[in-house]
Amino acid sequence: MNFLEQKQDEIVTNLAGYFRDRLKTDSPRELLEQAEKELQAMYVRYGNDWTGRGVVGDSALEANIAALEAARVECLACLREGGEE
Repeated sequence: MNFLEQKQDEIVTNLAGYFRDRLKTDSPRELLEQAEKELQAMYVRYGNDWTGRGVVGDSALEANIAALEAARVECLACLREGGEE
C-alpha cells in the first residue's frame, strides 16, 4: 500500500468511525444534516481547485467525501429502520 492509499484509508476509517460512534447516541436526522452540509462544502471545495491542491490534496479530499457519503448512507438506513424516512 502506497502513501496515498494509506492516507485515504486512514481518513475514511477515522471519519466513518466518528459518525458511526455518534449514531449510537445522537439523532440520525441531525447527523444526516451534518454529513450533508459537510458534503456540500467538500464538493464545492473539490470543484474550486484554482490554486492547485495537487495529488495529495485531491486524494485527502476524495477520502473525506467517500467517508461522508458512507456516513450519509448509514444515517439514511437508520432513519428507514426507524420509519422516519
